[in-house]
Amino acid sequence: MRTEEYRTLVQLIRELASEVRNVKTGLDSKIDHVAKKVMEAFQGFGILDPEEETWTEQQVCERYHVSRRTMYEYRKCGMIAYIKTGSGKNCKVKYRKADVIELFSVQNA
Repeated sequence: MRTEEYRTLVQLIRELASEVRNVKTGLDSKIDHVAKKVMEAFQGFGILDPEEETWTEQQVCERYHVSRRTMYEYRKCGMIAYIKTGSGKNCKVKYRKADVIELFSVQNA
């Protein structure tokens, strides 16, 4: 291979590398844009609210129009994980938001 051919090849490789970097940068920005839009859409539906990781039993019952007894049955059958604080009449039952959404999306499918 002659020096001139080598220089031409090196130049083509550099141009190709530059073009690949430009495409990657463009794709990265488009992916970031789409991810941001998806996050905004989910937050609009109350799915990804960082201030609301868990829901109380009352909140779940109101949002999904189920009774406390139904939620008790789901807990008893192991259909949903829960967090129980306190005891007796003073106990509070909370559910992870993701678990509630998964439970009701499977039931409505």
